[in-house]
Amino acid sequence: MGQTLRAMPVRDDHWKPDDRIYEGILERSVANAEDDEARDGTAEMMAGALIIVVLFLIIMAGAKNATAALIVCGVLAGAGFLYIVGSTRPRRHNRELALKAVGGPGRLPAGYLAHPTAWKAGMAEHVAGIPESQLLAASQLCHIFPGTVDDLISFVGHIAIHVPVTRAQTPEDVQRRAKELVRIGMPIVVDYAKSAPPLPKPGEPGKKAKKKK
Repeated sequence: MGQTLRAMPVRDDHWKPDDRIYEGILERSVANAEDDEARDGTAEMMAGALIIVVLFLIIMAGAKNATAALIVCGVLAGAGFLYIVGSTRPRRHNRELALKAVGGPGRLPAGYLAHPTAWKAGMAEHVAGIPESQLLAASQLCHIFPGTVDDLISFVGHIAIHVPVTRAQTPEDVQRRAKELVRIGMPIVVDYAKSAPPLPKPGEPGKKAKKKK
């Protein structure tokens, strides 16, 4: 059975980041992941069939025995078919590696915690173990948090340590706890954002230091 992925947390204002560079990276990553998952093994089977035919002709020429050639090639063809079917089976967990080129989903700017395409590119798997109240709180802070997704999750996690949690939580309890985490974290993030440097973008040229005379 496939893994059930949690739904993306939706912000109250439905905000999401909009950056041309990251949009291109995310769209390519999702497209590549979907291509890999949709691979049906047709090309591999065609190549395998050609090899089997060549092998059959070689055995026929050497052993002069069509029955032996058919048996050997039949066994190899069956084994090859089973291998191809197994290796080309759709694998949703590959999405965790879709953004490997930029360090993974956790290295994206915090705002991409609430971005649908990022969620398809492995974010859902990346935050699978985060408590719901913390994930909801992080989604409400992500638009102003001056760091990465992993930085934001860590920040909210540290706040959550000091906020009591009941043993049996109802959906209302989860929402209440998330709002409390936001209430505590928002002033800290707002103050920190005033002086925090912006995150560099992928491929963005660094500024050259001025030479001292």
